[in-house]
Amino acid sequence: GFNCEGTRTTTTAGAPITPVMACDLNCFGDGAEAVKLYGSLGEGDGAAVRGLSLEQCRESCQGTTDCEGILYTNGTAAKPMRQSMCFGKKNFHISKCQPGERGIVTEVLKTMPSGQCAIVGDPHVITWDRVFGQALLQTDPGDHWLVKSTALMIMGRFGFTDRFTNASSATGVAVTGPMIHGHRLVVEYVGPAQGHEGFEATWDGQPILATFPSSLTSPDGALRARFDYMNPSDFHREGRHTIGGIEGNLPSYLFEIEPDLSIYVLTGPDNCNIVITTRKIQGGQEGYCGNFNCNPDDDLLEQLQAKGLAGPVPLNESVFPEPPKAPRAIGAVLYGGPAED
Repeated sequence: GFNCEGTRTTTTAGAPITPVMACDLNCFGDGAEAVKLYGSLGEGDGAAVRGLSLEQCRESCQGTTDCEGILYTNGTAAKPMRQSMCFGKKNFHISKCQPGERGIVTEVLKTMPSGQCAIVGDPHVITWDRVFGQALLQTDPGDHWLVKSTALMIMGRFGFTDRFTNASSATGVAVTGPMIHGHRLVVEYVGPAQGHEGFEATWDGQPILATFPSSLTSPDGALRARFDYMNPSDFHREGRHTIGGIEGNLPSYLFEIEPDLSIYVLTGPDNCNIVITTRKIQGGQEGYCGNFNCNPDDDLLEQLQAKGLAGPVPLNESVFPEPPKAPRAIGAVLYGGPAED
């Protein structure tokens, strides 16, 4: 193989290469950067090697220094191509890929790809794998797993609000785990003021971003945080859903946590939209955001129910250290007492 500068690297022939992830997606432009493979014709996203088998395409990427995966097409059974096309790729961002057409397949070979999960509205959960598919609905109040893994734990807090009195909305998010060095981020609506003044953020239990606008970097550099006017559409196509109108910047939080996690929170009157951006987690992950395997068909409520992950988590197992403070957020949450009227 050759890297994109044309320098040969050596690979050892052996067992077939197993992709980290195979996706029915067309990843180009913002979805993945182009890497020129040895023998490619063309430039940029159009640079392709023709006439390779899928396994040869994988091997070409495997032997190219910068290449992290491939985009491959040989047409369809109804319309086969005269010559297959193999494109080298890196820096995969699955949520920015397009649907796979004409027999195109994207395979990530060497790294964990990035993706997004969005929790918006009342609330719709747009999973890692349902970039274009139907959102999951989660209408029960309580603390629910968004991402459950050994490396990263993200929990959403849901409660009834003045706007949605019968179906819960997201009112906060809490994050911890070895991936972020055991730190804990919590942001939630606590009231009584409506809008951004009613929200509170803490890092390792200490209040942060108490004034608007404000920003900070934690002493260890692990967290860069901002509380300011931002454009929700810059973070997700559904970032404005039910809260943000159709244009303009709105009061928002942005938390960038080393090494590869970003949490965007659009503050509503007494609820919020949440966009999580991170890499697929080695060792697997579960929760309402899904398992990040590029299969939208297994992101089902029934799957979560079968694994005991669909319902609210008791407070003593929650990533949130305290019960909700928001006036309506308690709802029918199972915090050891009956539902409050």
